Parts: sequence; structure tokens; C-alpha cells
Amino acid sequence: MENQVIALKEKGIAAEYLSSNQTSHAKNKIHEDLDSGKPSLRLLYVTPELIATPGFMSKLTKIYARGLLNLIAIDEAHCVSTWGHDFRPSYRKLSSLRNQLPDVPILALTATAAPKVQQDVIESLCLQNPLVLKSSFNRPNIYYEVRYKDLLDDAYADLSNLLKVTGDVCAIVYCLERTTCDDLSAHLSKTGISSAAYHAGLNNKVRTSVLDDWISSKIQVVVATVAFGMGIDRKDVRIVCHFNIPKSMEAFYQESGRAGRDQLPSKSLLYYGMDDRKKMEFILSNSEKKKLQSLRSEEGLSKKSLTDFIQMVEFCEGSGCRRKKILESFGEQLLRYD
Repeated sequence: MENQVIALKEKGIAAEYLSSNQTSHAKNKIHEDLDSGKPSLRLLYVTPELIATPGFMSKLTKIYARGLLNLIAIDEAHCVSTWGHDFRPSYRKLSSLRNQLPDVPILALTATAAPKVQQDVIESLCLQNPLVLKSSFNRPNIYYEVRYKDLLDDAYADLSNLLKVTGDVCAIVYCLERTTCDDLSAHLSKTGISSAAYHAGLNNKVRTSVLDDWISSKIQVVVATVAFGMGIDRKDVRIVCHFNIPKSMEAFYQESGRAGRDQLPSKSLLYYGMDDRKKMEFILSNSEKKKLQSLRSEEGLSKKSLTDFIQMVEFCEGSGCRRKKILESFGEQLLRYD
């Protein structure tokens, strides 16, 4: 959120955000503006968790009653759907917005929603006869490659050699575990590649510093867990590497899609190994039950997560055009080979 607000302010747009990372003074200043007769803010970024609190919803209803609430935009809207790859219960609770703010237009945005997820988002947010705009899932400027860890002597060395060959380009490397982020980042740094780890185990000050250094090109590579990248719009990322297999095609597409947003040639590289596969299968079979324990459809959704992962495994182990497989997973056909 902070990154987007900074970009908006540079364009002269009065924008702010509310998060746990802010000082009390900064939060109070925003709340005072919201409570005024005519807020100066044009855009306010908040989390779904904040929306769900009675106090903040009360503020919204008061602003709405004065006719000052013009739009509700929900980014990463696939998180609303229990059938999506990144379901979050707090997003599901956004369904209350339509009842409490009935006349306010709702804009739901996502880059990764298969047809079933799209319909679930529409129904969950209580959108009545919405205008649905879609673009192709094809990213023709991204080259997709899978490398097999079990056939490599050293996957760390393989990645560092690739980054050296491609030159001083901007890259993101996704890892499943924090320890892998730390170890791989240290290895890259030892080989002369400027890199830093980014994950929830680091304090806010360190994470902010790493993000700032990466955006300003002081470091070339961020080695991170999958939470990195949401809300960050750096257009010149040339390489996105998954050092471990993602949990689904949707997750893979979203994360690899952070490469080449300037439409220039870019690369998606996935390292696949049997140990990673077994580890992800174990994580999915256990964590999904806990995550969805409050839902009646828990068993079906847990099976769905494993089914999605099997599709990801087939993508890694299969032959043929990988772009074609990606598009087919979203219900789209590759019309021609570029």
C-alpha cells in the first residue's frame, strides 16, 4: 500500500493508507480528516481486516451518508473466493459492503481468476449484473522455462550463473521457506550478485530498507517468500524465478507475471525437484484443513487445493508448450505460436 500511495502522491493525487506499520500520529491525522465534514483525501488504502472492524465501518457509513463515498475498489479480488489460490477469510467478509453501502459502485480487480473463481467473486460480493471486462492471460513477452533440480549438481550455482550471464538485471526469486531465502541470498551475494532476503521473519525496518533498495536498483535481486510483490508495480523486472514449486497454476501465473510489465522480453524460471514436491504436498494436506476449518465445504476445498497442485506438477513434468498449458488452466486457448 505504501508504495502505491507514494506513486499517487508524486502524481499530485491526495492518497493515504492505514496499516499497523504507521505511527499513531500518522493514523490520527488520517482519522481526523475522515471525521471532518469534507475529507481532503481522494483515495484511501486499507486492509480487509480493517474494513471488518465496527469502528471503521461506522466511519464509512457516515461518509457514505454525506454522499462523499464514490467508489470501493477491491484489489486481488480472487482472495474473496474459496476456490481461488489465495483465499483469505477477511476478504470474504467484504460481502457486507453491498448491504451497508448499497449505492456505491464496487470495482473488483484481479489478474488470476479462472471462470469458476470469477463467478464466485461476483456472487460473494453481491454484484448485481456487473460489467465484466477481461483481457487475455497470454503474456507473449515472457519466456517460460522449467529446470529440474534432480538433474543439477547445484541449483544455487545454476541460478547464480544464470543471473551473471543475463547481466545486471532486476530479478525476484521466490522461495518456499525463510531459511532458503536467507541461504540463497547469501550465496548470491558471495558470487558477486547484489541481493537481499525479504520475508516475515525480518522486522519492518529491514523489509522496508530491502524494498527501497530494490526499487531504486541499489540491489539487483530480492530473494523472498511469496508475500513479496503484492501492490508493487516495478515494470522492468526481467527475471522471476521460483526456486520451489508453487502451490497452483494461479499462484505461479500471478507471481511470474510480475516480470516484464514494460512489455520487454523477460523470463520465468521454475526449479522443480521431487523433494520440493513432497514438501508442498505435505503442507497443502495439513494447512488447508486448519485454514478452512470454519467452512462447511472444508473437505472439498482441501481436495481442490491438492488437485490444483497436481495440475502444477503436471505442468512441470509434462512436455509440450508451457504457455499453452498456462492458458488452458484459465480456460483460454493459444491461438497461435509466437
